[in-house]
Amino acid sequence: MKHDGTVDAISTALFIFGYPVSIVIIVRWIPVVRERRIVWFWLEEAAVAAIVLGWILRERWGAVLINGTWLVVAALWYWLAGRRARPRV
Repeated sequence: MKHDGTVDAISTALFIFGYPVSIVIIVRWIPVVRERRIVWFWLEEAAVAAIVLGWILRERWGAVLINGTWLVVAALWYWLAGRRARPRV
């Protein structure tokens, strides 16, 4: 399907937010999970969701699959690690 300039502009704006935020948080992912940084986690989820939406708008299904997979894996990782976390004394 042919896109107009509006779709490209929206997807580009989503990428401009999503990719930098996501990369910064992924670099610090282990501390985000270990220290239960909930704000960082939700920023990561929002950033990756923006990336996924941007690729959906451009109909790039491979990129949707790759980034959507990380969206789910990150959520499961954070949730499952929290279930095993022991309170600090």
